[in-house]
Amino acid sequence: MIMQPLKACLIFIFLYTLVSLHVASQPVANNYEKQWRQVDELVKKQLPKSALEEVKKIYQLAKKDASSGYQQAQVIKALVYMIGLQNEITENSEAKSIADIEKEISSANEPAKSVLNSVLAEMYWNYYQQHRWQLYDRTNTRSFKKDDIATWTADDFHRKISELYLQSIKNSALLQRTRLEVYDAIILKGNVRHLRPTLFDLLAHHALEYFKNDERDITRPAYAFEIDEAAAFDPAADFLHHKFITKDSVSLQHKALLLYQQLIAFHLNDAKPDALIDADIERIEFVNDKGVQENKKQLYLMALNHIAHQYENDPAATQAWYLIAAQYNQDGATYQPYGDTSHRYDKIRAKEICEKILAQKDSSEGKINCYNLLNEINGKDLKFSIEKVNTPALPFRALIQYKNFSQLYLRLIKADEKLKGELDNYYDEKFWNKITASNVVRAWQQPLPTTNDLQEHSTEIKVDALPPGDYLLLASTDENFDPKKSLLGARLFYVSNISYVNNSQNYFVLHRETGQPLVNADVQVWEQKYDYKTSKETKEKAAAYKTDQHGFFELTRAKTPNPNNSNYTLDISHNGERLFMNEYQYYYYYNNETAPAEEDIEVFLFTDRSIYRPGQILYFKGIAVSHEQDKKNSVKTGYETWVYLNDANDEVVDSMKVKTNEYGSFSGKFELPQSGLNGQFSIEMKDDEGSARISVEEYKRPKFYVDYEKMKGSYKVNDKIKVMGFAKAYAGNNIEQATVKYRVVRQPRFIYPWLSWRWWQPPVREMEIAHGEIKTDKDGKFVIEFTAIPDLTIDKKFDPVFDYRIYADVTDVTGETRSGEKMVSVSYKSLLLNVDLPGKLPADSFKNISISTTNMAGEFERAKVTVTISKLRAEKRLIRSRYWERPDQFVMSKDEYVKQFPYDEYDNEADYKGWGKEQVAYEKTDSVKENSEFDPEASGRNSKLLPGFYEMEVTTKDKDGLEVKDVRYIELYDEKSNRLDHPEYLWSEGSKPVEPGERTTNKVGTSATDVYL
Repeated sequence: MIMQPLKACLIFIFLYTLVSLHVASQPVANNYEKQWRQVDELVKKQLPKSALEEVKKIYQLAKKDASSGYQQAQVIKALVYMIGLQNEITENSEAKSIADIEKEISSANEPAKSVLNSVLAEMYWNYYQQHRWQLYDRTNTRSFKKDDIATWTADDFHRKISELYLQSIKNSALLQRTRLEVYDAIILKGNVRHLRPTLFDLLAHHALEYFKNDERDITRPAYAFEIDEAAAFDPAADFLHHKFITKDSVSLQHKALLLYQQLIAFHLNDAKPDALIDADIERIEFVNDKGVQENKKQLYLMALNHIAHQYENDPAATQAWYLIAAQYNQDGATYQPYGDTSHRYDKIRAKEICEKILAQKDSSEGKINCYNLLNEINGKDLKFSIEKVNTPALPFRALIQYKNFSQLYLRLIKADEKLKGELDNYYDEKFWNKITASNVVRAWQQPLPTTNDLQEHSTEIKVDALPPGDYLLLASTDENFDPKKSLLGARLFYVSNISYVNNSQNYFVLHRETGQPLVNADVQVWEQKYDYKTSKETKEKAAAYKTDQHGFFELTRAKTPNPNNSNYTLDISHNGERLFMNEYQYYYYYNNETAPAEEDIEVFLFTDRSIYRPGQILYFKGIAVSHEQDKKNSVKTGYETWVYLNDANDEVVDSMKVKTNEYGSFSGKFELPQSGLNGQFSIEMKDDEGSARISVEEYKRPKFYVDYEKMKGSYKVNDKIKVMGFAKAYAGNNIEQATVKYRVVRQPRFIYPWLSWRWWQPPVREMEIAHGEIKTDKDGKFVIEFTAIPDLTIDKKFDPVFDYRIYADVTDVTGETRSGEKMVSVSYKSLLLNVDLPGKLPADSFKNISISTTNMAGEFERAKVTVTISKLRAEKRLIRSRYWERPDQFVMSKDEYVKQFPYDEYDNEADYKGWGKEQVAYEKTDSVKENSEFDPEASGRNSKLLPGFYEMEVTTKDKDGLEVKDVRYIELYDEKSNRLDHPEYLWSEGSKPVEPGERTTNKVGTSATDVYL
């Protein structure tokens, strides 16, 4: 068919389309209607040459009098058709199409010239997107005539595209007077033209789609223009007057801000504010996406609330309400039952906003978005886990993770080999129809705790005992297990007394309950292979073994060619019982979604330079591109992966997790090692998705160095800090009038682990809080001043320390650059308390406690401390490790749970840090002296601490009277006793330092009885 390619080539002109819910073809004027109807007929008949001739006639006719907007529109439409039809006849005609548009621009009048500049920019942008994989590997050239775009670099394209978009809106006064109706022949009208009422609106928003994309900045240095001013979020009337100053003349973000100011100024006094509201909301979203302000989220919500309330009765403002709700929903998603609970009920706030908007009678964009968001918020979710093998005749547990429902329906099905063979089809509704129709061993329903917070929760439920066999547990949110109406999940699991453990090729087959060896067990080894004819995994017998009196067998090379191959599975039989596990995927889930299409991800990496010195900061950016079969390349948004820094020996020295933004890009930085082997370093993506190489070397013997004067005293948050640095030649002279480019980067640090144990640790977010350029004085000195702004998103209760790293690059008059780094630590309190305590010690060795008090500069400060050591009340039963996360909801009381599962953890009782205090065993208050220690035996209630777990609490006060506190835990044990102080499956006294060639012993123990070793 010809119509599809033709539509594709016309897409760039239709990108001017107003955002619409309905698209329809536009009628043409009577004097061209007949000709265009004839062209369409020829296209339908797949006669591109004949159609092209007719279009040329229309073009010539329209060109005779192209002074009116109507005639100009016909010229542009004919030109686009000519290009599209020419592409059908001739291959690789992209360059000619661009040349044709450029030729037309040279003779076109306004406003047609502006439209064509925008069309041409889009053509270049489309060409770039389809060929970016070739362009990223090209280097820039100088004094080279670039007539052929096939030889252009990425920078060449971006420079041209940016220039054309700016030209398209240069004649703003004329464009603002030009109504869109004049150009209906080339515009898909839609039903929201009131948001783009003039040609200026259309072209400006089209240009913004490019300027908002940060792909051009992929190779820009990290100190390029950043949106760091709160004024970028100001109300429209204030925002349009703000001056955004920058030296970065090519910044797309800066150009976007200036263009938003033009749009807002144009519509500020409109009688009907729809276009203003739309542009202003778009501006606020852009600033929120690209901004680096300290309190960005607060500013974002304030800006949206201003619009929502100022235009409360205008349907266009519903989009602001939607974005507020979306932010609350996003915040609500950060809820962690045993972590950050501050946003637990934010989804309820989002729901209330959406319901309020849906009650309105309009059909605005915000209302439609709220409808979809509300469905997401109210949506159900189901996941569950079971231990893969459970013991016969004993009840076992399942962990249920659920959201927005309170009744779970369950079925147990016997899993024969035929059913297990069909599990790979779990994306197919037919599979679910089949298994839900299978004979049921048992069925029941399970009430789940109601939380009314729209969050996901988890709870453990009991599954009654089963005889040996292979089973499938089905779970559904609907009692009829209808694949069309409910969430369905399935777990394949096994019930067997057989178990095995192995170390490489050495296996022991044991009784699951007693741990005793299973003698003369038959072991059949199967090899998993891939059948390329059927595109399925198959199993083939590989070897057979029989266990000895210890339940032992060894996978030997004689019987098994590759005994370390992970594609082997074991089929073990003993006394009429069999365990033959599927070692691969065993959780299956269905929610009416189709299987995702396979795609190949390629990541292009860029660094801010190609050669670095040791210790410098390497800034990198990347863009992820998806290659899907039968589809065009596209950027991959929301993609999470890892970036690794490899040294000259190809060893990983640092790594960073990244996530692509809406434009498929990400950025980050690594600090290169100060020492070690220089040479070719690389940054690489996980799974070999992309890489970039750099050189790390000393360019030449340095003539000078950069250092800092020692900081004295202590600082607190919000203090103004002065850091004194200097540049000095190795010959001894001062480096004066050198340029100093500096940055101050804040990073939080948590020095008291006990605060995270009891609550949770906030995320660590690095933030640049100051940057600038200064000069060294006649003594080679420079002063960097900044305010120690804290991260207000971190609660003071965590006693955070904020490390402010000062990076300075000093360039002398000859152009040589040297770098220096300094760190200043600041907190809400002026005193740091450090307790050095091992986690485990023999009771008679616990004689000294090392406690130090320093200011933020690391200098000793005398302080009076109180040390309290309390014995903890240990759990009195053996508890095995949990195979899944700690549940936050409970359907059984602890007594009932322990009765059914005597060796399993109910809540968090295996963690000694949560045990209650039995008694205070030691307490002392004294002044800390430099390099002094506390002796628990010197004074206190007991002359000696008995074996057990202890909590040590150390408290003092800083110079402002604020309490500083540290809490540590220690286990004391009796080296001479063969009894454990508390029940434990496996206890070890811990590692001891030994020298090469020395002998050592390590005592281990268990409270379990009848243990087989």
